[in-house]
Amino acid sequence: MHQAIMRQVQLCLVILLGYLGHVSIMPYLQIGGMNPSLVIAIIAIVTVGYGMLRGLWAGMFYGIVMEIMLPTVPMLNLLFYPVCSLLGGVFFADRSAAQLQYARSIGKRGRNISPLLRTVLCAALIVTAYEIVNLTYMYLSGAELTGALIRRGIVDALATTGLTAVIMIPVRKLLGFRKIEARPAPDMRFDRRQAGEDGNPALRRGKVR
Repeated sequence: MHQAIMRQVQLCLVILLGYLGHVSIMPYLQIGGMNPSLVIAIIAIVTVGYGMLRGLWAGMFYGIVMEIMLPTVPMLNLLFYPVCSLLGGVFFADRSAAQLQYARSIGKRGRNISPLLRTVLCAALIVTAYEIVNLTYMYLSGAELTGALIRRGIVDALATTGLTAVIMIPVRKLLGFRKIEARPAPDMRFDRRQAGEDGNPALRRGKVR
């Protein structure tokens, strides 16, 4: 019980520090003239580490405070962060044991890929979606989509993805995650012949016709 409470406290602390770092440190850290998004990096780490629900909580918190404190396009932050947290969770959160067993039953790879790789891919997906939404809004507002704007979007996506790759290991350690040794997934595929011959003693004795 105490350990579960401490993990929730650590999660809340990381989410809060993510916002404070985003508004106080990131403005002074520029890569190619763009500021990486610490908020998106934290959302990706939380989504992969804790699952879709906790990622949604983080996205809702960031959406509310960013909409209040750093408004850009009206309602964009409030809607974008929760929606993209859910999107990242759909593709990159841990699959449940039932989902893994089903994947093995149909001949697919029934295991989760590395959480570190999924964290980087989740951040890349979210920041790419953010830049696409921004460029689309600018285009619909009558602005010309020049090569410079597109280049800035690409630089921002790469910088945020790189930032996620740098901070994800120490943040995961702070959240209490440890490196798990890879183990071969057990074969959980259902074989009717095996179940009939080995699982039913009557079939083994040839008494059932």
